[in-house]
Amino acid sequence: EIGRALRETGTALDRAGLEAIEKPIFKEPFSRHRPVMNLYEKHPKLDNSVFVAPNATVVGNVSMAFKSNVWYGAVVRGDLSRVEIGGVYTNIQDRAVVTTSKSVEGESTGVVKIGDYVTVGAGAVLRSCVIEGHNRIGAGAVVNEGALVEEFSVVADGAVVHAGRRIPGGQYWAGNPAKFVRNLSKEEMAALEMDAEGVSALADEHSHEFLP
Repeated sequence: EIGRALRETGTALDRAGLEAIEKPIFKEPFSRHRPVMNLYEKHPKLDNSVFVAPNATVVGNVSMAFKSNVWYGAVVRGDLSRVEIGGVYTNIQDRAVVTTSKSVEGESTGVVKIGDYVTVGAGAVLRSCVIEGHNRIGAGAVVNEGALVEEFSVVADGAVVHAGRRIPGGQYWAGNPAKFVRNLSKEEMAALEMDAEGVSALADEHSHEFLP
């Protein structure tokens, strides 16, 4: 952290110097956007290792575990019910949306639960569903209220999992409505964890580049 502190000090001195010689090029547009935000009594609880991109939004009753990350333009809303990103190395990629409802059929709440080593692809939408560990939700896919995706599964890009649907573990589903396509190989299932770890490693690099 010494290197980061030196960079922050250098940036502050550079801005002070430019201001002293009346060169305004250091000035940046002010934004009121807050990546992590309370909603009245609902407070996000994020592990210190979590990366939330500057233009992402995590709001309300949201918990995120070790090395999880939320990328650019993504939204995680724990306003109507809670969102539990309880898994390590889970990533919510660019422009994805995780949102809740007050309740789903057969349940008293509309909680979202996401397990370990889950990749939620760019532009995907999760609504009050359960995503178990070691899964990939493809780019632009939609998983609706009450759906369950069991571990070591893949929901293909653009697939739509209808409300209340259960996707058994170790399977690849695609289409609208999403349907079984084939079983995953052992190599494909092993790759799910490695892919999630790779995204989290990249998140560390991005995190180190952002100065207050």
